[in-house]
Amino acid sequence: LVFYWSAADRAFWDEHWRDEATAGLYTGARKGALGFYTDIFPRYLPRQGRVIEAGCGLGNLVLALRARGYDCEGVEWAPETVERVRSMAPDLPIRVGDVLKLDVPDKYYHAYVSLGVVEHRPEGPEPFLVEAARVLADDGVMLLSVPHFHGLRRLKARLGWFRRPPEGREFYAQAMTRADMTEVLRRCGFRVDAVVGVDPWKGLKDEIPLVLRLFRVPGIGRKLDAWWRRCAWAQRRLGHMILFVCRKDGSPTCVTGSR
Repeated sequence: LVFYWSAADRAFWDEHWRDEATAGLYTGARKGALGFYTDIFPRYLPRQGRVIEAGCGLGNLVLALRARGYDCEGVEWAPETVERVRSMAPDLPIRVGDVLKLDVPDKYYHAYVSLGVVEHRPEGPEPFLVEAARVLADDGVMLLSVPHFHGLRRLKARLGWFRRPPEGREFYAQAMTRADMTEVLRRCGFRVDAVVGVDPWKGLKDEIPLVLRLFRVPGIGRKLDAWWRRCAWAQRRLGHMILFVCRKDGSPTCVTGSR
């Protein structure tokens, strides 16, 4: 499933993060707040060794992980965004860089975090994953998420409910099924140990906007909303994103190309 909007280049991300880069963003992060990943990161990230968030955006997750004692740093390729973060959190170790060619030796990191990054390459995510395998230590852990081409979206696709690319729009991202992404990861040198759905609320409302009315019904709407966000079935089946917990497991066999 392909999303069309605007090409996700440096200028796009600088503009995307501009309005969200506020001092308030870091208030919770300084206390270790991880949002959607509160249960996921402590469970799967190793406590020892270097951690990188590749494509860290505004760096709030880097800050939260450091507050929890992780040796975490971030790389972001949008320079204006990095400068803005440094103005608000000058001690935060993030830098401008290209996650397709990281400026570190082989096997430098013990954990690699990539949230909503690799889906922005129209030819596929393979070059990102090959570079991740290079910089990860043997048996290193990778936590990687992509948009989920879940059952409801697949049903809509079969029924022809998705429009063809709008006039003037560019490739933005693509959603992947669990099986397809697992196979790509295997070819790029990773073994999938766990798969976790993320944000079932967005996964539902984006596909059936009318449910917003149901969730706003006085008396029951708030309870229904809270239940849905906690529902294990909804997270697994209808999460907007799908997160793969992987181990480095051999050498990549996939063929990669340029960005």
